[in-house]
Amino acid sequence: ISLKKMTPEQRYLFDITGYLHIKGAVTGKDLEKVQEAATRYIYCPPDERPPGFVTKPPDLPVEGLGNRPQVGYQHGFAFDKSLEALTMHPAIWPIIKELTADMPRFVSGNMGYQQHNPDRQKVEKNPAGLHCAREGRYWYTRYQVKDGRIFCNDLVFFFYLTDVNPGDGGLIVIPGSHKSQFERPDELLTPGSDGIDPEPDPVFTNLTPKAGDFLCISELLTHGVLQWKPTDRSRQMLILRYRPQYEGNVSMPPEIIDRLSPETQELVSTASYGHIKNIINQDSVTLSV
Repeated sequence: ISLKKMTPEQRYLFDITGYLHIKGAVTGKDLEKVQEAATRYIYCPPDERPPGFVTKPPDLPVEGLGNRPQVGYQHGFAFDKSLEALTMHPAIWPIIKELTADMPRFVSGNMGYQQHNPDRQKVEKNPAGLHCAREGRYWYTRYQVKDGRIFCNDLVFFFYLTDVNPGDGGLIVIPGSHKSQFERPDELLTPGSDGIDPEPDPVFTNLTPKAGDFLCISELLTHGVLQWKPTDRSRQMLILRYRPQYEGNVSMPPEIIDRLSPETQELVSTASYGHIKNIINQDSVTLSV
């Protein structure tokens, strides 16, 4: 078996920036399939959703999505097998394995949906809601390099279902901040004239993936979200989170886990340090139905 690893370029770029942009991971009919599955979940009436599938805010009406400009569709990865397969997609699977020292656990996979929101609250000290794992209760998050490999115990992969163009808004990051040893000053970024987004500043980068791209970040990377400016289209993505298999407990409800293929159930499961899951010995994982 040829066990693929992160490429030297990926390893270098992730180490110096704290993120990776993997372009064109899913294209053509495969991309259309996951987009169609996401649309079915988004527009599924609340009383017709399978058990375990809810939104935050709750009880989102099918008509009137514009009344809820930012919505989290819980467990979106489990709504369809095409979405579930993204958790171990060949474009990200070697990265997941290396960054968790071959001991990954899939933590959650919610779907994000963001529309233009002219009523977004103004802020004074923290434009774009900047945050990272070292702030608050996730102080134990680690990032280190040893023996030519990177270890990171709190990872997020964003799979984009729609395009983000320059000027649209969306995710911003402060490259390299995953290695910072200092607290972020409140006055680092100044709110702009709208009082919502920060003034353009070379300290942050606005990432603009296309549909079918993955973005990978360490939760230690300082990141936030600019307001979504287009009024004729939404920003949709699947937010996939991973940690080592020996940290934390499984928090998904039983009705969601029961829907999953055996391979994904193994990825979701906890295990002791040093245990090697069967799925680790594969370059890519084909889900059993």
